Amino acid sequence: PDIAGFRDKAQKALHSPFELESFLQYNLNVWQQQSITPFVNMSVYDQGNQEIDLDALEDKQAPCWLAVDLSSNLDLTCIVGAWRDGEEGYQVKPWFFCPEETVPGRQIEALDYPRWVEQGHIEATPGAVVDFRRVEDVIRELCARFNVREIAFDPHMGRVMMANLLEDGFPVVEFRQGWVSMAPAVKELERAIVARRFRHGGNPVLRWNFDNIAVETDKAGNRQFHKGKSKDRIDGAVASAMAVARCAAGEGGFTTDADWFEDDMWTV
Repeated sequence: PDIAGFRDKAQKALHSPFELESFLQYNLNVWQQQSITPFVNMSVYDQGNQEIDLDALEDKQAPCWLAVDLSSNLDLTCIVGAWRDGEEGYQVKPWFFCPEETVPGRQIEALDYPRWVEQGHIEATPGAVVDFRRVEDVIRELCARFNVREIAFDPHMGRVMMANLLEDGFPVVEFRQGWVSMAPAVKELERAIVARRFRHGGNPVLRWNFDNIAVETDKAGNRQFHKGKSKDRIDGAVASAMAVARCAAGEGGFTTDADWFEDDMWTV
């Protein structure tokens, strides 16, 4: 671009992590270590490292929204709880699960499943696949402990668990991971992170998930996470977007309910 266009790109990069990474790579030839289409500047994300006081949230009966990304039962599964943090912010807490038999093989450089399991950041369930019964038990325990308003699932992987919970009266809702629902969820999550209103407690597994994200953008400028192009697991980030979106909707923000869309518009 000419100098005016170059300055315009630089100005936009000051206010958007996505524009910043694009400007650095394609205009300044400064390539990043993470995804070639990253979601956020991780130094901005890290400013949300303040501790989450779960006991206080329990005592105050603060409204909570859960989101579940069951993903493949061969690797990470994640539950994320989201609560309001002030008028426009969010605080989130993840619970990760992985198969016990895969843990020893996931110890390379910054990726250290054995250490994360030992520190309690991941729960390793017995066997070669994630025990979805244990995941369901934890959801029930969280509902008993917190004031859970909704439990959001993508029905693609979660139909059996959704049916079990619905039968027992738990507030299960569908949240399909296509453009209709995920694009506004990703936008709300990005807005919170950029505004320094996303508190995550510094969970290292969740940070790794966010650092792995590759973003896909459509012709209208809508964005969502691209699992196929991401360099590794992003389950915690996906569940965070879902939980934040339902929290925003429940507190009077935008809604990702789209019952009025035709079924063929959903992307699973």
